Amino acid sequence: MPDRIDRRAARTAAKEAADAWVIYAARTGGKTWVGATPNLPAAENRLRFQLRMGSCTVAGMQAAHDGTLTVDTLEALAADLGPLARADAVKARRAAWATRLDATPMLR
Repeated sequence: MPDRIDRRAARTAAKEAADAWVIYAARTGGKTWVGATPNLPAAENRLRFQLRMGSCTVAGMQAAHDGTLTVDTLEALAADLGPLARADAVKARRAAWATRLDATPMLR
């Protein structure tokens, strides 16, 4: 019989885990979008699901979708930033990467 997972301990560990915010690029249909997230695997999973279901909320991504999606980390933000400093850093770095890659920023 397999070991049981202590769900309460897993939930507590997830809440206590430090946010590892990253700036990332999502590419489909020859176009690029730049976003920010504390959980890249979850963001990629959400985008894949929304694109597959035809309900992507990112402006223009559903129309450009060609059946492929590539998600790449562009930059990791400093872990010691407070919430306000992190919000400012996300805004600035997302805009800088969008300009550099001639991409559309994801604003959610």
